[in-house]
Amino acid sequence: MGKKQQQQSHTEPVHLDHLTTPPKVRTSHDVKFDNLEQFEAYIKDESWDNEFDNLNAHLTYLPPFIMHEIHDNEENIKPQMNCLNKKFRRQLHHHLVKHLIPDISKMAGVDYQFDKAEEEQISNAYGTSTIYKWHFKDESNHGFDEKEFESRNHWIAELNVESNSSDPFVTVDFKCVPTI
Repeated sequence: MGKKQQQQSHTEPVHLDHLTTPPKVRTSHDVKFDNLEQFEAYIKDESWDNEFDNLNAHLTYLPPFIMHEIHDNEENIKPQMNCLNKKFRRQLHHHLVKHLIPDISKMAGVDYQFDKAEEEQISNAYGTSTIYKWHFKDESNHGFDEKEFESRNHWIAELNVESNSSDPFVTVDFKCVPTI
């Protein structure tokens, strides 16, 4: 019998104090998740692999405040639990700013300073569905001195969040792209 392959999992996220040279071979790719914990673990593992500046992760999940309200049973989802509800948007915005963004920074080990670029509501041509979007962007030095970037290129971090009027599921796209 062959040995089972074990995935290396790191228990604590590491905070990056200094930048090092990027890896010669990049292994990160476009990844999709349906669980917030897996999404955060992926960001943490990529940071351990020194690939925090080249990420493209997508997450579709029910926010924790909805899971709490429906007692972890998706059959208890009410029709008004969507982006048309002001309470839902307020709670989702609070979840993004107070929980998701700080967790991403913690798991990546980078001090992201996301600026809220824009917030928009888009209806389809027939008025039957609506999508609410938040766009966050960080073009700063992420807490590093300019001289740290001698060994590594700058990168831009983008966080796009969408919610629609048909259900309470939230779609998160987190992308880090090196600038040249």
